[in-house]
Amino acid sequence: MKFHQLAFRYLYRKKSKTCILLLVLLFINSMILGSYMILRATEDSRMTMQEKMGSKAVLEVKESNPILTENEINTLRELEGVIYVNRLTSSAVYPANFNPVTSSDSEEENNCKVTLLSYDDLERDSAFGDIRYRLLKGNMITDGSEKGAVINYVLAEANGLEIGDEIKVGSETGSVIGVKIIGIFTAGSERNQMDTLPAVNRIENQIFIDNESLEGLFDNVGYRKVAVYTKNPDRIDVLVQELEDFLGDRVQITTADMLYRRLEAPLNRIVRVMKLMRIFTLAAGVTITSLLLCMWMRSRKREVAVFISMGKRKTDLLGQVFMETAVIFCLSVFGACVTGSKVAGMLKKLLMEENTAVLLSVSLQARDIAAMFFAGGCIAVMAVCISLLPILRTNPKDILSKMEG
Repeated sequence: MKFHQLAFRYLYRKKSKTCILLLVLLFINSMILGSYMILRATEDSRMTMQEKMGSKAVLEVKESNPILTENEINTLRELEGVIYVNRLTSSAVYPANFNPVTSSDSEEENNCKVTLLSYDDLERDSAFGDIRYRLLKGNMITDGSEKGAVINYVLAEANGLEIGDEIKVGSETGSVIGVKIIGIFTAGSERNQMDTLPAVNRIENQIFIDNESLEGLFDNVGYRKVAVYTKNPDRIDVLVQELEDFLGDRVQITTADMLYRRLEAPLNRIVRVMKLMRIFTLAAGVTITSLLLCMWMRSRKREVAVFISMGKRKTDLLGQVFMETAVIFCLSVFGACVTGSKVAGMLKKLLMEENTAVLLSVSLQARDIAAMFFAGGCIAVMAVCISLLPILRTNPKDILSKMEG
């Protein structure tokens, strides 16, 4: 009879032992699978956070230094890890077809101007980004969307302006551009300003436009402030060094990645706990499984002696034990795939605080099963080898001499 046939017959005959080993391997594989699922989910969450948290280096040109040109901005975009560059600048301009809002009776030039604030993406790096300003209606200026102007609701009411209307502004050189209104905002503090404040400094006269429209007003547009976003928050120090090497002392650089750091902390805690649990599970798995198999191999000495007396080789005995363990292991893998998601969910609830802003999406994937199969398989192979070591090292004659009856 072939060794694989003997293996199946032994498992059928020793149902209780088979069930015990199956339960042990099922528990071990479920814990291994759950830990791999949690670790993969934390890594996926980390990658998503790196792309969406908006970790950035903000460059502000120091006074009396040359402003950043478009060629320099293009160089910044090509730096490794940079995913987006938001150009910011401001200019005082003259309204051409509307009147600024003012409570001052000053005849100074600043009381006749409005402030243009230009952005590539108004949802970032602006008063809208930190919720100091709120859009009442219309759309924001964003990269790749409709271009135009976002104005204050007081300015719109004072001049009878609505979304879709065109406002015109001019520079001191006489250049004039027309920009369509695409949004209207409020700051909530318009009525709290001093009456003596000149028009150019009032919130009502802040007009947000896109950088492409601004380029039509000035011949050589430059930028005094630029936000450089990176997809690798862990390497933001490297990015800062590259920016310093490129721009020298012309700019002051500050980083803004505190949100990512704050949300990364619970992920790091989860990773440490899960790695420790995985090591403990692997060590416990090898120990417990080896002890079980060693105990059972001692009770099978008579069986081994009979097989040897019948002319069976050690390789056949080794193959039979490996086949028995492999069958039970495969059944445990199937069971772990069924229970692994529930185990991972329990571990997730145990490790994560209810009020944390980090969300883990735990799901069973093929690479988790492959990792569990490899790790669990190594445990099973090591346990079988440990349990068979005494037999492999013992001379067949010594085994036969110990046979009783």
